[in-house]
Amino acid sequence: MASISYLWRRGARYHYRRRLYLRKIVNRPITVPLATADPAEARRLATRLSAKWEVLTMQMFDRAGCGFLKAGELESVFRAGLDEELGLAMASRLDGGMAAGLDRRPLRVLEATYRIAACLPADADSAPSDLIDELTDGFSAQDRAAVVLMLRSLAPHRSARQDAEHLLHQLSAPVTKRTIGDARVQLLLARAEAQARATFAGHPLVVRQGDPFAALLDDVVVAAIRRGSAGHQTPADLGSAVDGDPYAAPASSLFLMPDTRRFSEIIEPTIASIRGSGDWNADMEQRRRVIHGFAWISGDKRLCDYGPADAQLFAETLRNLPVDFRWGTATEGAMSRPLADVLAEVKAMPAKTPRSDRTFNRDLTIMARFSRELAKTAWRPKFGKDLIVDFNAFTTSIKAIPGETDRMPWTEEQLVCAFSSPIYTGGGACKRRLKNDPNATVWQDAAYWVPLLLAYTFMSREEACGLECVEVIFDVSTPFLLVKANMTKSKDGVTAAGLKRPSRYRVIPLHPELLRLGFEDYVAAIEAEGHKMLFPELYRGDLAKRGGVRFYATCGRYLLDHVDRITPLLRTASGKRADLHSMRTAGGSALEDSRAKQIHVDDIMGHARKGTGPRNYSKAWFAKGGAAILEKRLALMCEATPNVTAHLARAPLALLPLEERSRTGSSVGCASRKKS
Repeated sequence: MASISYLWRRGARYHYRRRLYLRKIVNRPITVPLATADPAEARRLATRLSAKWEVLTMQMFDRAGCGFLKAGELESVFRAGLDEELGLAMASRLDGGMAAGLDRRPLRVLEATYRIAACLPADADSAPSDLIDELTDGFSAQDRAAVVLMLRSLAPHRSARQDAEHLLHQLSAPVTKRTIGDARVQLLLARAEAQARATFAGHPLVVRQGDPFAALLDDVVVAAIRRGSAGHQTPADLGSAVDGDPYAAPASSLFLMPDTRRFSEIIEPTIASIRGSGDWNADMEQRRRVIHGFAWISGDKRLCDYGPADAQLFAETLRNLPVDFRWGTATEGAMSRPLADVLAEVKAMPAKTPRSDRTFNRDLTIMARFSRELAKTAWRPKFGKDLIVDFNAFTTSIKAIPGETDRMPWTEEQLVCAFSSPIYTGGGACKRRLKNDPNATVWQDAAYWVPLLLAYTFMSREEACGLECVEVIFDVSTPFLLVKANMTKSKDGVTAAGLKRPSRYRVIPLHPELLRLGFEDYVAAIEAEGHKMLFPELYRGDLAKRGGVRFYATCGRYLLDHVDRITPLLRTASGKRADLHSMRTAGGSALEDSRAKQIHVDDIMGHARKGTGPRNYSKAWFAKGGAAILEKRLALMCEATPNVTAHLARAPLALLPLEERSRTGSSVGCASRKKS
């Protein structure tokens, strides 16, 4: 029988012997006895078995190559796990007799343990404390400790992997690393659901069924119990039962673990989690407004009730809100009123300026990061890894229009006009600084120095207003100031803040004009008063608005009005006039029209370097020394920047009382906001 393939003779009998060549499967010979000693019969049987073998092999190859489980297969895994675990959960009740009461605490502890395990990787050594806190909300300290102990001793997230693999073999489902992982999660969720259903064993709807196991395995009965259905209804009527429990989880959800908490309840914990990862800094006012705005627009629903349509609704609503729309809070303003009423008022407005694409994308990006954080727990998808509430899908591409800009710079003439105002040449005291006065005095404070710093150092308004005295260094060959995070700009009083991004940390040489006008004397006087911050009047503890916002409200806007009245400021195509930040734009424009290389411009302006060479290999600060680099930067800045204060004489140092500093009032011919 040597010419007959796969036939093997052992004694007087023939056997069919063949190997299965498949990756990750041991290819030991498989022997099938043919129960015959007749060579002709053995040949016939071998031919038929070979044909059947090829068919089965192709089917096996197809199944092994499938990298996912079908919905029906996942349901089978869930049902198998639910059936097995429900029997274990009910065992204690059966041991004590059906009339005995069921202790719900162990069931609750096991349910939480399994749900936490479903969120953990199979090889995790421990569970995050925030995840444990979230899924044991309302637990006593003893019950929470029991959950932690169960996770450590039993480690169900590990042991479930072997059970899932065994179950997939029983179901003839694809067995791969991916499918085993999906089945493991499904099995853990099934066990958690079984423990939750066991608590319903004494419910009238279960008792009326006669067989408690059949009733607890019936999804319709369980859904009716969770909806708070009346006990006298029959199973046929359960599908039409009305919702009675606002905190009951929905029968079907897009999320892995339906969470019935309201969106507003998880805002602060989620923000803290994002900040803990290092993504967001302490400046959270704008981000909180956006997140609370989404809660208001979406109706502050239960987390399990959200879906893709909510992200779309948020994007469409943002498009309909004008750029000057004021959100308010949950207790006052727009967000304290029904959304429909506010939108009706906005629609009735005669003329409104729409939001820019950049502002629109900014708000969606904030919510996209928030959604990604929730996708780790409450918004974790039941199937796949794509976000359910995807805000990035609605962002718009920003196309630059040649010849148009979103911010105009100051011209040299306008800067000279600003530094020729009574603030610099001599005016009245508090609230009369922009008006001529018989006893004209040049008072020095933020109203005097911040515009000079903006014009000669190209800092932003918040950076200049938030400087501390120790960040200004004079006793070196090239005096400089340091832009860094500090406690003056801290939002919580604990963490230093003030850098928009890491690249904003920089060293800026002081322009000779700042030194000529007496900046060193001013810094020394503020230190002598015992202040750490350079402009303490902007950060008094009794102020509602602090820092740059305070500066703009008390003097910055009046300086803009003064210049705009004499030498009209440049305006964009949409009519937006140049503002205080436009002085930084003017500085960048001056550097553009100089011999400074782009890497020098980036370092002075605080922009991130671009390219492998500038980022990784340009280390002149360390190779040549900081003094040489500062000297070069100062030369570039002096060459590029026009001298807009040459007409000013150095004024003797004069300081107003702290509560009166940097309050200029309006100039002649410009009404204050209060009067207007």
